[in-house]
Amino acid sequence: MVLATSLLSACVGGPIVQQIASSIATKVADNAIANAMDVQEGPSNRKQDIGPRKDTVPDDTWMMMATAGFQPVDPNAQPTLEILPEEPPVAVFQSHHLVRVQLFNLLIGEEKTAVFEKARSIGALNLPNQREWSRWHVATGMTEKDKKMITFLIPPEFGKLPSGTLAVVELAGPGDLNIARYK
Repeated sequence: MVLATSLLSACVGGPIVQQIASSIATKVADNAIANAMDVQEGPSNRKQDIGPRKDTVPDDTWMMMATAGFQPVDPNAQPTLEILPEEPPVAVFQSHHLVRVQLFNLLIGEEKTAVFEKARSIGALNLPNQREWSRWHVATGMTEKDKKMITFLIPPEFGKLPSGTLAVVELAGPGDLNIARYK
């Protein structure tokens, strides 16, 4: 052993000998500590199996962790939409009717702001951002077919439309705003 140590302690073998010696010393120390613990505490605490000891009743936390599991997942399965009974169904894209409307007048000032505020308070989906409200116009007009008065938004790219102009307006669902789509 002395001869091997002296041969390996040259420039090349020095670090290797140190690592081997350190590893042997650590292993011997671990075994000595483990033996001392066995003598002091008894053999039942050494090398326990996972789970409660045989002489104790499992607690609720251990039971919860031991019985928890995951459902198997099929990697080829297609996702499905599941609607829970206590939640409203997912919004589905719906097309709305387009009608021709003759523009009567543009709302300005407080009347225009009141239309935007009311739409915001009921949660309208197609409401422009509040900082863009000044660029949008709000108009009233009459539908060509059934002669109903409606209020609708005019996008900024349409500009200011004069009274009497015909526009194609998309009729919105309940709680939403009608929007001019074509002039």
